[in-house]
Amino acid sequence: MNFSIYTLGCRVNQYESRVIADNLIDLGYSELQFNEKCDIYIINTCAVTAESVRKSRQMIRRAYKANKDAKIVVTGCFSQIDPNEVLRLGCTDIIIGNKNKITKTLAYIRDDIKPDINDVNFDNAEYENCILTKPKRFREYIKIQDGCRGKCAYCVIPRARGPIRSKPYESVIEEVNILASQGVKEIILTGIEIAAYEYDLPSLLLELDKIKGIERISLGSLEPTLITDKFANTLSKVTKLTPHFHISVQSGCTTVLNRMRRKYSISRLEESISYLNKYFKNLQLTCDIIVGFPGESEEEFEETRSFLKRNRFLHAHIFPYSVRPETLAAEMPDQISDNIKNERCAILDIMQSEIKSDLLDQELKRKRVSVLFESYKNGINYGHSDNYIEYAVICDEDLTGKIIPVDPISHNSNIISALL
Repeated sequence: MNFSIYTLGCRVNQYESRVIADNLIDLGYSELQFNEKCDIYIINTCAVTAESVRKSRQMIRRAYKANKDAKIVVTGCFSQIDPNEVLRLGCTDIIIGNKNKITKTLAYIRDDIKPDINDVNFDNAEYENCILTKPKRFREYIKIQDGCRGKCAYCVIPRARGPIRSKPYESVIEEVNILASQGVKEIILTGIEIAAYEYDLPSLLLELDKIKGIERISLGSLEPTLITDKFANTLSKVTKLTPHFHISVQSGCTTVLNRMRRKYSISRLEESISYLNKYFKNLQLTCDIIVGFPGESEEEFEETRSFLKRNRFLHAHIFPYSVRPETLAAEMPDQISDNIKNERCAILDIMQSEIKSDLLDQELKRKRVSVLFESYKNGINYGHSDNYIEYAVICDEDLTGKIIPVDPISHNSNIISALL
C-alpha cells in the first residue's frame, strides 16, 4: 500500500504532515508523489485566505480524479472551518479537523474509525503530543505550540486551531535529541503563536542550547509585544540562537492595526525591533504585511510604505487582504477593491526588492560567514547563513550538511555567491 500527502499553508501544517508520513512509513506504507496514482491521498488544507481555500478544493478534486477508488483524507484548517463545504465536493472519505488530526488520520487509515465528518469540536482539546523521528533536512521545524487566543478582526485561525496548547517541555527536548542524533544541525521552533508557549520559552531555549549536535536554533513568528528589553537580553544569552527573527507585523500604520484589533502600535513595534538590534549583531528581520485592509486610505498605505522603508526587512511577505467568513473585518465598511489592493502590493514589492538588494550589498562586507549547506546541484552548494540569507558556492565537493565559513563576493536579487 502507498500514500501521498499534499500540504498547504503554514509551517505547523508542514510539520504535522511530516509526522503523519513518518508514522505511515513505520506501518509499512510507501510514500509516493502526489501526482502519482496512490492508494491513499491526504490533503492537509489551509483556510487563511480565500486563495488557500481555492487551492485546497483544487487538490482534493485532483486526488479524486487521479484514483476514485483511493482513500481520500481531508484534514487541516479548511476541514475545521467548513467541513460541510468539503463534504459537498463529493470527493472525500473522511473529513478531519485540527483536533488530534495526526492520531485520527492514522486511525482511519488503519480502519480503526469509520469514514465520516470527524469531530471538529475543540472542547477539552489537549496538545497532540507527536514527534518527528525521520528528518529529511539539516534544518528541521519543531512544533512546540498550537492554538491562538487572539481576536484579530480579519483572522479565522482561532476557529481553525482552537485554544492554546503546548508541547510538554520534556517532549521538545526528547525530539531535538533524536533529530540531533540523526544529523540535524538547525532546529526552527514553530507554532501558531509561539509567544504563548506555556512552559517558559526562554528556559526551553537555554536548555536546547546545551544539546550536542545542534548548532543553530531559530524561532518562528514572534508577536511584537513579547519582545521586551529583558526578553531580547535573555535571547542573546542563547549562544546558538540565530540573528534572524520573523515579526508578526501585518501593517505599518497604527490606525489600521487598531481596526485589525492587533495589540500594539507602530511605536511599540519599532521599540521591539530596537531591542533586537541592541542585542544581536548582523540581525536580519522578516515580516508579513496585509495590504488593503477595509478602510485603508492612501495616507495609511503611505504610513506602511514608510514603515517598511525605515525598518528594512530582508523579506516581507506582502499580500492583499482576503475577506474571511464570520470575521469582523468581513462586515466592515469601505472594503478596498482588488485593483487597488493589487496596485499597492506591487508598489511595496518593488520597494522591498530594492531594500533586499541593499541589505545583500551590506552582507558582502562580512568575512568568513558561516553557512549551513542544505543542497548540492550541478556543482553548486546552496545553504543559508545564520541570519537567513541564501548563499551559493561553486565546488566539486558536496558540502550538504556541513557548516562552513565562506567569503561573500557578489549577489543577484536573492542569492549571495561566495568562495570557500
